[in-house]
Amino acid sequence: MLNTLLILFSTLLALATSYPYIPSTFYLVTTEQSTPTTNSSLLRAVSATSLFDPYYRPALAIRLTGPGYGSLPNFTLTDGTLHTITSGPHGIGVYEYNSTAVVAGQELQFLAAPQPAGGLALSGGYLLSVNGTTDGWTICVGELEQEVVSGLPDGFAGPDVLIVGAA
Repeated sequence: MLNTLLILFSTLLALATSYPYIPSTFYLVTTEQSTPTTNSSLLRAVSATSLFDPYYRPALAIRLTGPGYGSLPNFTLTDGTLHTITSGPHGIGVYEYNSTAVVAGQELQFLAAPQPAGGLALSGGYLLSVNGTTDGWTICVGELEQEVVSGLPDGFAGPDVLIVGAA
């Protein structure tokens, strides 16, 4: 009986430590590095991201942000959809923005409206994936010449990036 309890306890402990910790809130950063680190600043070729609303359009994009940016958005992930709280157009009101479906070759976008369940996840508790794949992202030049996160176009042979959920 004691051996059975010890085996059960050992198994439960192994299961609890083998599953990755998924933070309840996190920042999104880009990198070329797929191995996790406890300090996102140490990631190779890391860039922070922030929300971007060119021309006050309803859909926000995610752009790369240089050092010294005042604040970064916190994200949550439920039902395959990213969520964040931020100001509306012209800084009026505060809204929950939700990621839209990822489309190959188009910016990752957020709308201030409920969205259906999506295919996003934090694979390994760390890498943002689309329908189970983590290499579906690239950086493109968007409106106002800003570098924005986009779904990897079909047949794209250039460099891709990884998106990391950093706590």
